[in-house]
Amino acid sequence: MLTDRGTFFGPLHEPRGMFDGSDEKSPHEPDEFDPDSLGPGGFDTDSLGPEVPSAPDPPESDDADPAVRGLFWWLVLLANVALLAASLGIMFVVFQGWWALGTQLALAGLILGLYVYYRVTRFQSD
Repeated sequence: MLTDRGTFFGPLHEPRGMFDGSDEKSPHEPDEFDPDSLGPGGFDTDSLGPEVPSAPDPPESDDADPAVRGLFWWLVLLANVALLAASLGIMFVVFQGWWALGTQLALAGLILGLYVYYRVTRFQSD
């Protein structure tokens, strides 16, 4: 029921605080926040447990065999090409209906991916 004293949801309220331009504090507003109340505040972090180990220094890139490094980057390049070809092939078939091109690209990506898998497993077995 609507009356002149308010709305269906309750009485009309005049805006207070930041909306009416006055600096009067609302009774619902909390006290000023003290950021120093957070944090350890004298808590001894060394008493939490054993010391956290540090990571070892990474080896220099000159330590790797140049043949292994070259094979790695060649296989990374081939894997990226395989993923791109397979993805584009599937998208050409699904979205454009280009079965010939899409199938060729998807099969090329699959063959390249299998070759990368074969070379990685052969390298790991040596």
